[in-house]
Amino acid sequence: MKRMLVGYVICAGLLLGGCASSEEDVDPSRIEYQTIHTDGEYGPTRTITDAETNAELDRTTEEVEWEDQPVPIEREPDVKATFVFTPNDAPERSLDFGIWYEEQIIGGIDPKDSRGELTADQVTLFKSIFDDQE
Repeated sequence: MKRMLVGYVICAGLLLGGCASSEEDVDPSRIEYQTIHTDGEYGPTRTITDAETNAELDRTTEEVEWEDQPVPIEREPDVKATFVFTPNDAPERSLDFGIWYEEQIIGGIDPKDSRGELTADQVTLFKSIFDDQE
C-alpha cells in the first residue's frame, strides 16, 4: 500500500510538473536587423539593445493579426529582423521576420512561414526605428 501511494505521488508530481507552463513573457534582449539599399543589397547587420525599443517592437509584432499563409511577395523584404530572446536559465531563441513597407506586410523569412498585415502606424513605427538606427 505504501509503495502504491509513493508511486501515485511521484506520478502526480511528474504530471503536474510536465503540464506547468514554463513560457515567460520575455521581451527580446536584442534585435539584429539589416535594411535593403537601393541597389538591392543589404547593409551591415545592426543591433538594437535598448530595452524600451525592443519591448515596443515586440508589442507591435504581438498586435499583428497573423495568417497561416506564406508571404505572397517575390522581392526581398525591406528589413530582415531577428528578435533574440534570452529567458532566465534557458537557451537563447530567435524569431526571424521580413518587413515589406510598401505592401504593409510582416512575415517569416522562410517562404513557408506565416504573414500578417501591418497598419500604416505600424509601418511608420518600424521605419522610424530601423531607419533612425542607421
